Amino acid sequence: MSAIYSYDDYLTDPFLAAGELGQLLRNSALRLFLGAGASSGFGLPEWKLLIARVLDKDRDSAFLSSLDTMSITDLRRLVDPLDDGSATYVGRVREALYRDVKADLLEQLQGSPLLLAVAALLTGAHRGRIDSVVTYNYDDLLEQYLRMLGLAVCCRIRPDELSTRADVELNYVHGRLPQGWEASMAIPEIILSEKSYRSRRAEIESGWPAMIAHGLFSKIGLFVALSGDDSSILDVLKRAQNRVRRSADYTGYWLLTPDAFDRNKDDILEVGMCPIRLEKEKIAQFVFRICQCAAS
Repeated sequence: MSAIYSYDDYLTDPFLAAGELGQLLRNSALRLFLGAGASSGFGLPEWKLLIARVLDKDRDSAFLSSLDTMSITDLRRLVDPLDDGSATYVGRVREALYRDVKADLLEQLQGSPLLLAVAALLTGAHRGRIDSVVTYNYDDLLEQYLRMLGLAVCCRIRPDELSTRADVELNYVHGRLPQGWEASMAIPEIILSEKSYRSRRAEIESGWPAMIAHGLFSKIGLFVALSGDDSSILDVLKRAQNRVRRSADYTGYWLLTPDAFDRNKDDILEVGMCPIRLEKEKIAQFVFRICQCAAS
């Protein structure tokens, strides 16, 4: 499907893209890719703060300032000495991740309109919906919310796990660390340190990268709450672009805050995605508009 409007049109009025995406949603032709910003209203930390908390340096203002000058790879390397795959390490990450998140999800739902908007994409029937999500988050807040709505959820933490019958499938590419995890439970694999990313990159021909690239053969990607700073994601999308032979203008649409748009729009265009610039407070409204366009 060729877009009615151009990339330049979207720069002038990004909400024009909601109509294109609404048509794709109506046809159930979207695959959702989620980043950490989707649950930020619940008190989950931004990625750099998560790193600082894991290192127990989140109260060190000089250290926090130094993180702004470091590359993503260097930030990951800071975690390498701690990443021994033990319950102690995973517990440390869990505490850093959920420190400010209330135990009762209902108390905080109004604090995250984007999560509600994302759930709206997944719960339609007549107007079409998204039934498969690729999430780069560790948290299970979206999963909790979907179950609260009475939906059956299939959670996959390995690319070779069976996709069982469910209303929504959640694929946890970087590992799943539930809010209720305890040290007595099975230890999850968390992709956070640089050495864990290095091991994951070695699976470029198989595993999650292959599944993600293949998923874009049959669906258009919708990227929400991902900054585009992670080159490993862009590498996978470039491989998909090189192999997909559809006549559509883009293999996906990527919603970006202004700062992330300015940093990464050229790289995102280069891998066949259409970057959409939106003020942070407008992203949830945009996602709801997609649902409304699909139903009209």
